[in-house]
Amino acid sequence: MQGQAGERRADVYVGVDVFARGDVVGGRFDTNKSLELIRKHGFSAALFAPGWVYECLERADFLQNQDRFWSLLTHYLPTHSICSLPFVTSFCMGRGRRRVCYGQEEVVGPWYHPSAQEIQPLFGEHRLEGGGGGWVKTHSCLEDAWHGGSSVLIRGVIPPEVGNVAVRLFSLQVPVPPKLFLSLVYKLEGPPNVMVALELTTGDADSCHVGGISPLHEMSSRHTPRPLRVPPTKLARWVGRCSQHLPGGWVQRCYEVSLRGCLLGDLFVSFSRPPGGRERNFICRLGEIQVVDANSLLAPLPRVQATSVSHVRWQRGASAELRLSCTLHWSFLLTQVRCFRIHCCPGTGGGSPSRGPPGPEKPTFLGLAFVNQYRVVDLAVAAAPPGQDGRVGFLVEPVPREGFLVPQAEWGRAALQYSAPST
Repeated sequence: MQGQAGERRADVYVGVDVFARGDVVGGRFDTNKSLELIRKHGFSAALFAPGWVYECLERADFLQNQDRFWSLLTHYLPTHSICSLPFVTSFCMGRGRRRVCYGQEEVVGPWYHPSAQEIQPLFGEHRLEGGGGGWVKTHSCLEDAWHGGSSVLIRGVIPPEVGNVAVRLFSLQVPVPPKLFLSLVYKLEGPPNVMVALELTTGDADSCHVGGISPLHEMSSRHTPRPLRVPPTKLARWVGRCSQHLPGGWVQRCYEVSLRGCLLGDLFVSFSRPPGGRERNFICRLGEIQVVDANSLLAPLPRVQATSVSHVRWQRGASAELRLSCTLHWSFLLTQVRCFRIHCCPGTGGGSPSRGPPGPEKPTFLGLAFVNQYRVVDLAVAAAPPGQDGRVGFLVEPVPREGFLVPQAEWGRAALQYSAPST
């Protein structure tokens, strides 16, 4: 086969049955043996049924088994790099046991929405070279979240003979702007006996000038950004939470890096212990990472445009209350937002029929949209008074990836007038 393929060996795909049915090499948690053999001869691999970890193993341990399976293959699989900015992720898997919005509980109980998924890091277990006993293990966790339904849990041990351990979270291949801002939201679980920091690598070393960071080694392109001590006034909307203790025990750290002619490489999180000879165990939960262009933070966010209502459907319930279903549409560049929060306008509907519409002091939150439309289903609205029109309005709030609040004047708005049918 090698002779027939010639220079096109990479175009030949060798199938691997993860269930390991029949007389095969590898499969299951030995699938790495199959890939080792395939790579040895220069071929590509096609994995069949990696769902084995879900179908045949304990469902309660699915996340841990999933991480274990893919981490064993890391050496043989290419890593897809992040290639554009801003890069923001809260590690949400599109589901959770509750939904959290920037540290505040928003929905109690299980939820599932594939469009809410955000970029996941490189999972797995990493052991320090030299057999000193140091290790770091990374996996997803549904127990807590900063934004969405999940976070990344990192456990590890810093042995006495080293001062820190680090784990690579993301691969980036981004020509970076002159000034870069980074943010890390995390919390330590258990005794706060380690210090947490971001580290990054830069490429094009011959022409790359880096300011605002400390090199870990003189000959290394890996650096630790310095914390953002005095944030620029113009960036107040982004840095408002920096260096503060946030709801739920979270902490946000912000960094500023000046670059010229550089290519941003890998992104790490490191854990260092205070001076002393003791071994340190740590558990850290990551809630969010941001890598953003400083200039983009100064640019105003566009307004939500062309908000409209269509596909209207009215129903009367068993107790004669009105129920409204309709579809909201609007125009907005999706790459600039995480999602949209949909509200019912104050005093115009959306309350319980028994209590009347909500008061003017706060809008009623209806749900989240991840595209430029949202279906309102069976919304309770107040019946129009005899001889008068009723009115129900909607607000579309963009949620920027960087997390700052958008003034309500820049939200999308639509209203629907209605009246009781003539008899």
